[in-house]
Amino acid sequence: YDVEIYQRIEAALGKKLAEYEVVKDEAMVLSERVAEAQRVAVREMKDLHEKRGSKGATLKGRRGKKGGRDEMDRDEG
Repeated sequence: YDVEIYQRIEAALGKKLAEYEVVKDEAMVLSERVAEAQRVAVREMKDLHEKRGSKGATLKGRRGKKGGRDEMDRDEG
């Protein structure tokens, strides 16, 4: 997905961005943190899905918002 975002940015700027060189070992240091963050996010989404319809089943920061993507999808058919 990042490639598509960069291509859109390049199109908006009208020029090609320089490739960012990454040292593989430095990037791999962060892989464990990324994997843990993904596990936590999946767990939170599963918990939220199981609680759907019960009190307090909203994501942090979204409390009290009406509508949302589920409502838009339902409206579209």
